Amino acid sequence: MNLSVNVSRALEMYRQSEYAVTVTDFLSPGEKIEVYNELIARIGNGISRCFFWGGSRGAERCTTVFLPEWYMPEDMPLHKMPSDVDRTDAFAAHLASHPEILEEIPITVLKIRGSGFKTLSHRDFMGGILSLGIDRSVVGDIAVISESEAIVHVSNRIAPYICTELTKIGRDGVRVETCEPDPMFAVPRRFEESVITVASARLDGVVKAITGKSRETAAEMVRAGLVELSYDNAPSVSDEVKDGDVLSVRGYGKYVLGGTSGQTKSGRLRIICKKYL
Repeated sequence: MNLSVNVSRALEMYRQSEYAVTVTDFLSPGEKIEVYNELIARIGNGISRCFFWGGSRGAERCTTVFLPEWYMPEDMPLHKMPSDVDRTDAFAAHLASHPEILEEIPITVLKIRGSGFKTLSHRDFMGGILSLGIDRSVVGDIAVISESEAIVHVSNRIAPYICTELTKIGRDGVRVETCEPDPMFAVPRRFEESVITVASARLDGVVKAITGKSRETAAEMVRAGLVELSYDNAPSVSDEVKDGDVLSVRGYGKYVLGGTSGQTKSGRLRIICKKYL
């Protein structure tokens, strides 16, 4: 079987990590899960030396970091995909107390500041960076911390270029500066919460409730690859959504699904639904 570039690179980094910290480029959440599954199959217990790290807690785009044995922390939580929250938070605390390890992870923290006269969104910041011809694999999460300011984690090798060349986003002038890395920083997320009612927790029914489409159209959207469930881009219409699942519907946004909040008098389920803003 031919391995993807991401998996091949991760296996190469694993082989080299016996004597040094090794790190891949940034992976999307779906790519992270693919790499994790292949690593589990191919290196077994070696996965204990693997950490998915995006430069801060709560990052969705992550590098794959392999530590040599002498840098390994004790009592580290096991991986738990797709979010891996407990293990990531524990790794952040380990990095905070061992700056010598943090220094070997080639991620630079950039702060991008606009003029303050224009509102800049996540899309604006990302568009400005990628307009420089930069590959997405060297850019991690973009954390918008105000209407004109963002924190961005990038690969060391591209950071000087962004600092020099990114002077405008749209029509707004911007300044870029490097910041001291803070592994305990948590990427801020904003959500709009609502409650949907469905006959069951089946995926096609949940997509129907979110989009307002018919059940048949919702099922066709799933089959056409327009829906991701916890970063799986090929779910079945009959899959049941669970508490904590991340649902992406092309054209309608990304949602974190919470637990059920009871039933209606007719027996329909109420599901808490938080939309990323």
